[in-house]
Parts: sequence; structure tokens; C-alpha cells
Amino acid sequence: MDAAAKHECQTPECEDTHARILSAAQKLFADKGFDATSVRDITTEAGCNVASVNYHFGGKDKLYLETFRSMLTVLRDRRLELMGELMEREPSPSLEEFVETFAVIMIEPLVGDSRGRMFLNLVSREMIAPRLPDGVLVSEFFEPMMERAAAGLTRVGPPLDEASARMCVMSLVGQLLHALKAHHLLADLGRPDVLPTRHSDQIAHFVRFSVGGIRACAESEAVEKPAEGTLEVSP
Repeated sequence: MDAAAKHECQTPECEDTHARILSAAQKLFADKGFDATSVRDITTEAGCNVASVNYHFGGKDKLYLETFRSMLTVLRDRRLELMGELMEREPSPSLEEFVETFAVIMIEPLVGDSRGRMFLNLVSREMIAPRLPDGVLVSEFFEPMMERAAAGLTRVGPPLDEASARMCVMSLVGQLLHALKAHHLLADLGRPDVLPTRHSDQIAHFVRFSVGGIRACAESEAVEKPAEGTLEVSP
């Protein structure tokens, strides 16, 4: 976008149009995906002319990128802040407390909120049919949280090497995302009774299951790695 356009977008009217386009794009890209959403769909939803997308965002591809960043950046920064606060606690949290807080940090913004569901759909569609520039989703969103969480896990949990800690974090995230998607699917089908209805019950199960798995990983590593100064003897 050129300097003149930036200057014009400082006016309330232009800022309002910009916000309406972005809001419409978030909804439609989440509901229909990138390929099934046309620029005309977006501008019709936003109540503006077709040229507005190019004027404000430089085209559909750049609007899609901005759609992600507008939703992901706030969520990422808040999660990183909360993870930082968790690891600054005195005394340090137990493994159970770490896993429980991690779960709450990851899913609470996505539960019972239309924007949370929109975000899940948007990320799910991007993972199935990528349209973002290479590396954006990983480097700007996934990796910062992965580094913070893996570092925290190695600090409060049983002995794990870096690769195992990252795999454990990936497993935690996978469980949470699956549970959220299943919750939405079953609710849409009129079968919310299939899963625990209380959020606290789901978190409690997640903590028990995950802590057991993390400790099992550490025990497996300890068995596989001989103690320093010992020799492995082949049968």
C-alpha cells in the first residue's frame, strides 16, 4: 500500500472500511476456506466495493495473511505472557500444575466464543490446504509457544531431552485441539452428552492422562540410555 493510501486510512471512514473487510474475511475464510471465498464474497459481506480489498490490503493473498495475523498475534502474545507468569511462580509449579495451566492457557480463549471457533476453523483449513507464505504459521505462531512450553516442561517435569520435551508438548496440543473440535462437532450433532459436560472434568482428565504419558516418556528414556560410565553388553 502506498503512502497516500496509508494516510487516507487514518480517517475514521477508511479505518471502518478496513475493519469491516477484515472482519468479513475472518468469517468467510474460516467458514469456506481460501479457494471457495471470492473477493466479491468478502466485499459483499463487508458492504463495500470490490476494489476495496486491493486498496486496503493489496489483494486477496495479502488479506488472507493479515486475517491470520490479526487473530494469531493477540492470541500468541497473551499465551506467551501467561506462560511466562507461570514459570515465574515461587515456588515453581509442579508438573501437574504446569500441564493444567498449559491446558487452560491453550483452550480457554477458544471455548464458548465465536471467534475462538472461527480461529480453530481457520487454522484447520490452513493446515489441510496451506495458502500462507512458507513458514509463517510455524515461525510466527507455533514455534514461539513451542519453545516457551518445552523449556517450561524440562524445568518442572522429569528429565527429558529437548526432542522428547517438544514431542510431549506437541502431544498436549494435539489432545486439546482434538477435544475442542470433537466438542464442537458433537454439539452440532445434538450429542454433547458423549463428552464430559463440565469443562473442569475434561481438564482433570487431560492432566491425569498427560502427566502419566510425560512420566512414561522420561522413564523410557532412562531405560534406553545407559548410566554414564557403564557399558552396554550385547547378548
